[in-house]
Amino acid sequence: PEVRPYEFGDELWSIAAKPEIYGKATWWRRIYEVNRDQLKSPDALKAGMALKIPRGDDGPPSDRTVYEDEGVTYKK
Repeated sequence: PEVRPYEFGDELWSIAAKPEIYGKATWWRRIYEVNRDQLKSPDALKAGMALKIPRGDDGPPSDRTVYEDEGVTYKK
């Protein structure tokens, strides 16, 4: 996987939404799954973390799982 340093203000969904990453905010779980060794929850991002970004088939099998809400946009 590609490694990306955490930048202040990043959230998993905002990283996933970047066009150079996935271009879809709803794919944040892919990043979370491969970083569970350093993230206790999706909101546990800390300065200095190096997040692994899975590309193609380089993630774990759960990374290739299509989640029920993947691709769904929620409005407040």
